[in-house]
Amino acid sequence: MSRTKSAHLPVMRTDLLPSNMTASKEAAVLALLRAYRAGAVLLGREQWRLFFETGRFDRNHDLDKVTFAAVIGAANRVQMCRYQVVGQLQGWVSNRANEFRDTVNASSLPSDTKHMLHTINRAGAWFSRTDVVMKGTGEIISAAVRKLARNIMHHCMDRHRRPDLSCISMRLDHRAGSIAKPVKAMQGGRVGWWVSLSTMEKGRRISVPLLTYAYHDKRPGRATNGIQVNERDDRLTFGVITDMGEACAKGRAAYEGSGVIALDFGLSTLFATSEGQLLGQGWLKQLRRYDSLISMIAASQQRAGRKPRDSKRYRAFVEDVRGFLRTEIGRVLNKLVADGKPAELVLERLDFRHTDLSRRLNAILRNCGRSIIEAKLADLKDRFGIVSTEVNPAYSSQTCSCCGYVDKRNRPSQGVFKCLWCGNTMHADLNATANIEARRARPHGWLFQSKAAVLADLVRGFGERRVRALRSDRSGSRGAPADPRLTNPYFGGVKPVVVRSTGSRKVSKSPKTRALVAA
Repeated sequence: MSRTKSAHLPVMRTDLLPSNMTASKEAAVLALLRAYRAGAVLLGREQWRLFFETGRFDRNHDLDKVTFAAVIGAANRVQMCRYQVVGQLQGWVSNRANEFRDTVNASSLPSDTKHMLHTINRAGAWFSRTDVVMKGTGEIISAAVRKLARNIMHHCMDRHRRPDLSCISMRLDHRAGSIAKPVKAMQGGRVGWWVSLSTMEKGRRISVPLLTYAYHDKRPGRATNGIQVNERDDRLTFGVITDMGEACAKGRAAYEGSGVIALDFGLSTLFATSEGQLLGQGWLKQLRRYDSLISMIAASQQRAGRKPRDSKRYRAFVEDVRGFLRTEIGRVLNKLVADGKPAELVLERLDFRHTDLSRRLNAILRNCGRSIIEAKLADLKDRFGIVSTEVNPAYSSQTCSCCGYVDKRNRPSQGVFKCLWCGNTMHADLNATANIEARRARPHGWLFQSKAAVLADLVRGFGERRVRALRSDRSGSRGAPADPRLTNPYFGGVKPVVVRSTGSRKVSKSPKTRALVAA
């Protein structure tokens, strides 16, 4: 049977809407949310026990039907909560699996051992008690390698806090949280939805009005029959989930993108592009303003013996920082797509840190900034089909995009790049962007190499190029050495040596120096 409608993949977007419900309804929703979160903590403990006993989470594990029902209430809410908990834990463990892979790649272990560890990692069998078999050879991985895998995974997990399930949002499907448009306009058109919720009182349901706004009203797509409930800063919000799959499919079909644009991310300039653009040049000034305010409030709270998060002003400014990041990153990338029409974006692995900002604000940026950019890149892929490629950024700001010479002295000042080998001078961010674009052609495994391995590869590659030779008696310009490699620790840290003259010919006393000069 042929389908009457064209199939499309679901693309979900959530808009947070406030409510002006009565005090009694608010109390009922808060009681439901707190019971849901308490049950999530208990379900999390159960799932972690399963994970360390069997090596797997199991969202269908439903042996204890009494305890969780006594906490969360209806059995359907218990099932919804368990699915949500397992999804959150699996996402956290997936990130640790990526760290496991990077740790193994950066190690000096034999290649056979690395292969076995990667096999365990791909299978998620770090704590599994069953045999793990190598694909192709049928070899059973030894107990020693299995133990090493457990130790590495324990190390990766211990570096991060486990998900805090006591603060999760409550996600309810149509069985416990149906949503519908109002039959007629209410409160001057401010009420955009009515949500019907089952409460902790058996048999009691309440209807909650949600206030809409222009951005949500303009979102194309179909609202799904479910709801998210969350409490942030003592305020209840309700997430309305819209399936934009059909609209995104039309957008991808209409978008005519071509070519590749490389992006160098920074906090002084948000993005420098391979097209020579510097986008978001003024946003560091705004970040410094937030930094000053947040640091002042945090210091005041600490002097009073309180935590910074206890201050409503502190939480409000942190939320403002997140909002500023979302707005600015979205604005810049939307303009880039509208003007450049790329088919692919190439970015470095992002690092949200800046020496001009405090450790506190750097931590805030690091915690939310990367996820905001990743979410925006995923949105561009959904709406326009633009793919994004990540490259290893190590030494991209110190490497000359013209000749490949890498030296930290190539960056004499902020924003300026001047190569000590070939004399190429350009904006530092644009030079880094050119390197990022070139690294797109590197093998995929190069993304996960350590900084030391990347440096060794860059030095070796420079030595293999046909570069202009420097005579041993050549004097550098502006105090630069005759051959900058002689005083560059990246090339072995060789210091200049005295040369003796043999007639009209000068010969170096150092074989290593002669080899460098002859290169």
